[in-house]
Amino acid sequence: MDNSSYIFIESLENTYQAGGVVMLPILVAGVIGFYFLFSSWFRIGRDFFRKDIHRVIRRMRVDLNGGIEEDEKNAEPPSVRKAVRRLRKRGGLLSRELCYAIDVASSNPEGFRDYMQVRMMKTAHYLERGNHVISVMAAAAPLLGLLGTVTGMVSTFNVITLYGNQNPVLMADGISEALISTQSGLLVAFPLTLLKQRLDERVEILKQKMELGATVIENYFVENRN
Repeated sequence: MDNSSYIFIESLENTYQAGGVVMLPILVAGVIGFYFLFSSWFRIGRDFFRKDIHRVIRRMRVDLNGGIEEDEKNAEPPSVRKAVRRLRKRGGLLSRELCYAIDVASSNPEGFRDYMQVRMMKTAHYLERGNHVISVMAAAAPLLGLLGTVTGMVSTFNVITLYGNQNPVLMADGISEALISTQSGLLVAFPLTLLKQRLDERVEILKQKMELGATVIENYFVENRN
C-alpha cells in the first residue's frame, strides 16, 4: 500500500470516529441494503443492463410465425426450433423462462395456462425476493443520520452548559458529530434509493415481458392444435 492509501484509510477511520455512535448502524444499514441490491442484480443477470429486452418478444413472435415481419418476404418457414435456438443464443433470465414456456406448451398445451400462472408467480417472487429490505435500509439511513444530528447537538449544548461558549474546540466535536452523521446517512440513502428505483423498473419490465411471451406462446400452440 502506498502513502495515499494509508491516508485515505486513516481519513475514513477519523470520519467514522467523529460521526459518533450512530455511524455503526448507518454502516450496517448500508451493507445490508447494498447486499440485497447486488443479490437482486445477480439474480436478474445480464437482463438488468441489456437494451434489447423490448425486442425479445417481437423476435420470438416472428420466429414462431415463420420468420416473416411486415416488411419481410421469402423468409424461413415456421419453426419452434428456430425460436428456441435464438432465445438460447441470447441467454439471460427472460430467454430462459421463454424457452421453458415453449417446452411446457409443446408437451402439455392443455395445462399450459395453469402451469405458467404458477410459474410466473414463482418467478416474480424470485425476482422481488429481499427487495423490500433495500427500501427499509434506504429509509432508515437518513433517519439514523438525523438521530446523529440530534445527539451531536445535545453533546454541543452540554459542552456549552458546562464550559460556556468560549472554547470552540470543545464545541467542535459535537457539531462535527451532527454534520458527519447526517452526511453519512444521506450518502447511504441516496444511491440506494436511485438504484432501487432502477431495479423495480427492470423487474416490472421482465414480469410484463414474461407474461406477454407466455400469451404469444399459448396463442401459437392453440392455433396449431386447432
